[in-house]
Amino acid sequence: MATPPEEQREPTVGPCGQSHNDSMDDFLCEMPYLNISRSQNLNISGSQNLNISGSQNLNISGPLNQSPFKPGSQCSKSLDPGKHAQPEHDIHRVNPFVHKLAWDDPIDKFKTAILTVVLLPFRVVLILVCLVIAWALANIGLFGLSKDDLRTKPLTGWRRRMKGLLSDFAVLTYTCAGLGITIRGRQARRAEAPVLVVSPHSSFLDAVIIYLTGLSSPLVRNADRNLGKLIDYAQPIYVCREDPHSRQSTIREIIQRANSTEDWPQILIFPEGTCTNRTSLIQFKPGAFYPGVPIQPVLMRYPNEVDTVTWTWEGPSAIQLLWRTLTKFHTFCEIEFLPVYYPSEAEKADPKLYARNVRDLMAQALNIPISDYTFDDCKLMTYVKNINLPYASAIADIEKLRRLAGSAPEIETQVTWDTPELTDDNRYVTLPQFTKTFCLIENHEATAALFEIFVKPGRPNMIDLKEYLLMTLFLNSLNKPKLDFVTNLFNLYGKYGAVTRTKLYDALKYVVKISPEEVDVLFVEADTNCNGEIGMEHFQRALRKHPTLTMKLLTMNDPNKLRLQ
Repeated sequence: MATPPEEQREPTVGPCGQSHNDSMDDFLCEMPYLNISRSQNLNISGSQNLNISGSQNLNISGPLNQSPFKPGSQCSKSLDPGKHAQPEHDIHRVNPFVHKLAWDDPIDKFKTAILTVVLLPFRVVLILVCLVIAWALANIGLFGLSKDDLRTKPLTGWRRRMKGLLSDFAVLTYTCAGLGITIRGRQARRAEAPVLVVSPHSSFLDAVIIYLTGLSSPLVRNADRNLGKLIDYAQPIYVCREDPHSRQSTIREIIQRANSTEDWPQILIFPEGTCTNRTSLIQFKPGAFYPGVPIQPVLMRYPNEVDTVTWTWEGPSAIQLLWRTLTKFHTFCEIEFLPVYYPSEAEKADPKLYARNVRDLMAQALNIPISDYTFDDCKLMTYVKNINLPYASAIADIEKLRRLAGSAPEIETQVTWDTPELTDDNRYVTLPQFTKTFCLIENHEATAALFEIFVKPGRPNMIDLKEYLLMTLFLNSLNKPKLDFVTNLFNLYGKYGAVTRTKLYDALKYVVKISPEEVDVLFVEADTNCNGEIGMEHFQRALRKHPTLTMKLLTMNDPNKLRLQ
């Protein structure tokens, strides 16, 4: 609907009764205290002066911060948990983005210390020599070629023949690092399989497959454009993960190269999109499967007694892993080329179906389960860690287990509103109480696993309700205005929805970059009655003096941003 010209608009009435025409004030006056999507018949409390435009099915009435549900009505409505839970398949639930490297053997520590002095310097020198030679060869081969030349036409003639020599020196670099490679099967020619799909992706050492396959063209992040001539020689395809336009352009380039009659190298893609701990195969991204051409699955294994190569979201750093790997005599790697996979007509028409079927095949060959984790889960974990929320490494598990256990966002919000204040007397619950409070499926594996995430060593049979609600309210707020999350945190942290100065900071620190001093200023402006606490109405009124903060609170709570603004 078009907005009428400013001079034609009727003045609106703000929370304090004054009239105004300012667009920011209009929003603040129309701002709901609670936004529950797809809940058409809820009676949601709030200020009687609020005017929520476009919310045809919501009845906003009653005193401020009254619960939107009747007390004790958590399960009074007809709720079929099965409707909220997905059927339970044979899905792996060990977090694939976490790797723990135990190092408690004193003999192993002593050996590492000795080899750090004796072996590590020798290996580093050999690696540097091989890298310098390979880099020099790459510079010679790319002399006179622009970035556009590398992107639009394949290497030919003597430049193409140099690939073999460059690949040999690159592989020799890995050999000097102690990597012993065993190859099973045969690499298909490009005419048989234009695309190589490599999985599981778990280590920076996986890059050796690029050189073992004769410098196949990998899919590389834009952020890694400066990796150097060794990658440029492979004529990679670049993608910006955060830019949807870049992703579409990348898909078009993959399709074009895969179906080209020119002599391009094979395209090499790690379809998981991120590193995992190899305990399962997470969901494949469909990029490699859009061309609808035959692909060759390639398996990577690291059958070592001590795993010093797995590099995941949570675990040892790359430097730690490199040090531990270079101070071992041998690190074993197995690469297996499976037979070429020819897609059916249905798979050609549906890249996601094609990706699922290839993943199932590779998981069966690896003898590991599949899991419903995705690269988006890894981004969510990163976002939670960056904003300093607790349970960052478990956030993906919490989200999935809630769904399997039959959790409903409106019930979680209901519990927050129904409890005037969470104190030490009412915030700790047992598993049966937890199940009943949130109407979860009783005696269900997912319900027990969800409860277990929040169990602390000091209280083995109870969890903190406030911690659980903080995480679920956060998940419910994703891809919604951040103000929705703040509104619910007022009810979680406050007494009858009114928060103190400290609790106001607690409610804001997870959504915007703000200092305690800035919160103090905001609180003083909002606490006009000098009560030492403020409700949402007072907070909204004070926001009118802070347009920058207001605009930040109006932005979406988007984990793709990775950091607070």
